[in-house]
Amino acid sequence: MKQAIVNFCKSMDTGLFLLDMPTGFGKTYSVLDFMVDNYDAPEFKDKKIFFVTTLKKNLPDKELREHFAKRGKADDYDKYCLRIEANADMVIEKLDELYRARKIPVAITMKQEFKDLHGSVKLLNEYRDKKRELKGTSKDIINVLCKNAEDAIRKQQEGAFRKVIESELKQFRTPKEKLKNIANNPEYHWIGELYPAVYTRAKRIFFMSMDKFFLGNTTIIESTYSFYNNDITKNAIIFIDEFDATRDRLLNQIITRGLENHIDYLGLFHRVYASLKTRDFPAELTTASKLQQTYLDEHKNAKNPMEIIEGFGGVFDETYNRFAMQYSFKTEEDGKGDRSRNFIFNDLQFHSVFEGENAFIDIDTDMKAKQNWLRFTKRRPTEKDGGVLSLLASVKGCLTYFQNGARNLSFNYKHHKDEDKRPGDDDYTFENAIESVLTEFHLSREQIRYLKPIVMGGQVKSKKDKKDSKGKMSLKYFDRSVYDRGFRYYDFIDDPNHSMRSEIQLFDFQDSPERILLHLSEKAQIIGISATATLDTVVGNYDLEYLQRMLQDKYYVMPEADRCRLQESFQTFVANYDKVNIHVEPVSYNADDRVELSEIFNGNEALIKKYAEKLSISFERVEYAKNNFIRVVKVMKAFILNDSVKSFLCLNNKLPQENKGLFDIKLLEEFADAIIKLYGIKGLKGKDLLYSINSEDYDAKRTEFIQRLSKGEKLFVISSYNTVGAGQNLQYKAPGNATIVAVNDYDRGDMEKDFDCIYLEKPTNLLVNVDSKKGIEAEDLIRFVYQMEFLMERGEVSRKDGIAVIKDAFICFSGGYTFSGKKGKPYKTDSVNNFAIRTLIQAVGRICRTGLKNPDIYIYVDNTILTDYDLSVVEQRMLNPEFAELVKVGKTYYNGQANENLDIAVMENRAGTLALKAMQIINELKRNWTDDSIDYWKALRELCLMRPTLSRKNVEQNSQYQLVYMCVPGEITAYSYEQEGDYNKNINIKFDGSLPQKMSEDEVHLKEIMQIPGVKALFEKHGYATSFVPNEFILTPPMFNNIYKGALGEVVGKYILEQHAGVTLQEMPPEFFELFDYTLGNGVYVDFKLWKETMLISAEEEKKNVLEKLDKCGGKRAVIINIMLDHNMQITSSDNGRIIEIPYLYRLDRKEIGTEIIAKINREGYLQ
Repeated sequence: MKQAIVNFCKSMDTGLFLLDMPTGFGKTYSVLDFMVDNYDAPEFKDKKIFFVTTLKKNLPDKELREHFAKRGKADDYDKYCLRIEANADMVIEKLDELYRARKIPVAITMKQEFKDLHGSVKLLNEYRDKKRELKGTSKDIINVLCKNAEDAIRKQQEGAFRKVIESELKQFRTPKEKLKNIANNPEYHWIGELYPAVYTRAKRIFFMSMDKFFLGNTTIIESTYSFYNNDITKNAIIFIDEFDATRDRLLNQIITRGLENHIDYLGLFHRVYASLKTRDFPAELTTASKLQQTYLDEHKNAKNPMEIIEGFGGVFDETYNRFAMQYSFKTEEDGKGDRSRNFIFNDLQFHSVFEGENAFIDIDTDMKAKQNWLRFTKRRPTEKDGGVLSLLASVKGCLTYFQNGARNLSFNYKHHKDEDKRPGDDDYTFENAIESVLTEFHLSREQIRYLKPIVMGGQVKSKKDKKDSKGKMSLKYFDRSVYDRGFRYYDFIDDPNHSMRSEIQLFDFQDSPERILLHLSEKAQIIGISATATLDTVVGNYDLEYLQRMLQDKYYVMPEADRCRLQESFQTFVANYDKVNIHVEPVSYNADDRVELSEIFNGNEALIKKYAEKLSISFERVEYAKNNFIRVVKVMKAFILNDSVKSFLCLNNKLPQENKGLFDIKLLEEFADAIIKLYGIKGLKGKDLLYSINSEDYDAKRTEFIQRLSKGEKLFVISSYNTVGAGQNLQYKAPGNATIVAVNDYDRGDMEKDFDCIYLEKPTNLLVNVDSKKGIEAEDLIRFVYQMEFLMERGEVSRKDGIAVIKDAFICFSGGYTFSGKKGKPYKTDSVNNFAIRTLIQAVGRICRTGLKNPDIYIYVDNTILTDYDLSVVEQRMLNPEFAELVKVGKTYYNGQANENLDIAVMENRAGTLALKAMQIINELKRNWTDDSIDYWKALRELCLMRPTLSRKNVEQNSQYQLVYMCVPGEITAYSYEQEGDYNKNINIKFDGSLPQKMSEDEVHLKEIMQIPGVKALFEKHGYATSFVPNEFILTPPMFNNIYKGALGEVVGKYILEQHAGVTLQEMPPEFFELFDYTLGNGVYVDFKLWKETMLISAEEEKKNVLEKLDKCGGKRAVIINIMLDHNMQITSSDNGRIIEIPYLYRLDRKEIGTEIIAKINREGYLQ
């Protein structure tokens, strides 16, 4: 395995490599061995190495110290290695120790900030030790005191004390001077002991949790930064242990940050607008830096800083005037006193979430009252007035435009500072520049806090994403996935403190774990390690398909030689498993409690009656909990009666509680004692047999049960999947009298063995439970939205069903009870199936840590796991023999079957989502024509003309084509679809041709077009498709209608007109790009159309649109030309000759150029 890591690091500068060897195979050991072997190797000595995992207690820094020591390099460990924890954790651990050792100067300890912090640290440490000995109310009181002390430390006191230290260090000018004094000056050396992070820049090998990696690293001597987006990780080697589990840690942080960082959306718009109207900005902000000026000289259409700011004004004015934003917006009461909360959710589309029949919000501007009333209505607002959705979309467009511009202004300002920098000055960061620029717009601290991460790169596409290494269009630009764009929701809040206006709070979730990992993989070497690292589930792992598509050849696939070598090593690792017997025992529940109790108590009627009553009282008709409890009793009985086994790990979804809840450990003890007594077992009691472990004082409890097992005690250890189900080491030293079997010839070390038995309850809580009775908290709401968006992204849930259950979640969050009935849909997906399997693989891995086993291994499993989950999906993976046996048994129980129609439905779901994204891209490009967007549009036209369909081979060569082309079942040239609105609503796609609208070459008369003299040769010359070739990838409806059709008409029309009318058509100038297809340079503009039958230009609305475009160009005439028609029609003129409509250039019925109509065009001078 170590060699596979070396091969990756030597063959790739950056990228992602996933290693998913089974539990117990020595993955961590190999990583540490790699570090010691290579930290000073010539090819790696300039690289920093990170080891990141889910929980800090799983960090193997002590093990690495042992590796260094074994090589006689213990001093190098201290020189190069650093474990980084949260500053508050280090303070709790070290502050009192340093104080008692009198290492902290008296001048510091006399300060109030130190006294406050020290007092809380002492209290916390003292009570933490005490509470282990307490129970009941006393323990509850101590828990509250500890929590209050810890909250005070983390939220206030540690930060205040740190500022004291930072102030003390200000006498030293640069970070380098500060570090030098901390390292060498006895007066400051204690700072490095208390805050080891000060040595970050001086070290090379780091250990930290994923939370720490994502959150800020506060080193005291320099500005706070996050490892993942700082240059410290550039070209680094980053090991991510428990890879798939880290996704959930990142998601937690993203959710927390998003909920904290909300904003009054219209208030932000008004603040920017007011600044644009009142501010006279500093010349340093409005003047181009030298670097920027060089760029402007090379790109004539690029805007200088002053033009960017002026552009803000035009965009904001349009929205301000359209929606009368000089007036406040206020929700109008419905007369029933209904104060239920209302939300608008926005991902690829806007979705209103209101209870009751009124599904829309209209805006009624009341000039007399000087108020914009927000009225809930059954009527969908027209395109013209738009309602609140149009308001929010327009404001979003303004603020996105502002964010893009602010980013450019910040780059320019940073360049100014860099150009003025003197020797010895600290670096002026991009973050500093953003804050300075935003401050000039008189934004509040809250508004700056919201905007800064967005401007730094949240929703703003960098130039690197727009162009590839050759300066051509990068397909990354077309990524409109939830991973890249996120989602947001608007909460309408009425409050007495702002009773004349409703506040619209925006909660914005722009990031995703995938986006963070993608960013890291593009600048560093990432090695993900986990037994389930490559298991495909978008709710229990990163979306590997997305990462592979975006990274392309940077997604490292292990060479076959490495794969074979690892396979051989694994076979050696499990070579002697034939010496043990693995028993897989399904555990079922009979619908009749008395039948189950009769089996448990061997027909003893008194016990059956007694415990039937207890079950009835304890579970109060909560059937699922009673069923689960009885299953646990059944496996506990089997353990009690089996003298050949001593250790049992019972894994459930919930942890047991004492004398309460739906999993009462005291009741379980009663059952144990009754069974022990019934069967006459000596020397065993229920309270000694059962041992519950949760996250509270986990390390102490784990140490205790391991010691007891090592002494030969018989223990039934009860825990949950969340507590010990992944990544935990539960092996224990084999008792001297234990019968054990070695399943491989590896070094035994201290003779540790695995548990003998395990019970697996059916994993639940795989998705957030949207329970109308209990409601859900904000964190769970957002987690559920993410889960549904991930499933919709992969097509496993349709957008119709996904949005329905998202709306259900919002209604549940606000206390409502109206639901769609779609709740069960997401649970039937492959991702949920595979998430359950991932949970089970990790759980079984807890009894696969060593090579020493009991001769008989028992895997007890809730029988519904075997009937409901398809375990066979992992049978081709390298699996521990224990899990392989579970898969083997599971195949005989599974009720499901392959469904080809389901695969097609997934493709159709994905196609519909991709079509929405395509329309979003088109609208975004057309919104603001720049050099880049014009280049993109032209490149898209060429791509569509050349490849309306695409082969799988093309996609394999560049997987990012999947951002533009739909994957279809088999090789096709056509499909059917239907749409709402201009593709901005849902787009349904069917590959069976059952929907009314079609995408095909017949729709554009491509065969007939190829019959026009000279056209086929023209197409062949330029590499354009002369027919639709059957392929597995094809254009979406928006790409077909908005790009392909237009481009086809332009190419063919230009050719016919230039060949037969003797004119030369010119490209539209950048400032008027796409208003018309071509200009003749004389005030005449030309648009080509591929209308199938009659022309639509006669509609008044369309005429008005043409005249507006003509006026914008300052043109005298617009000539609208349909390419072909199958019958005769006359040229028409309207609006005093400003609009000329030409019905055809080619007659389909006669299969010839319309020479007579072209002659009339020339004769009448329509193009002159």
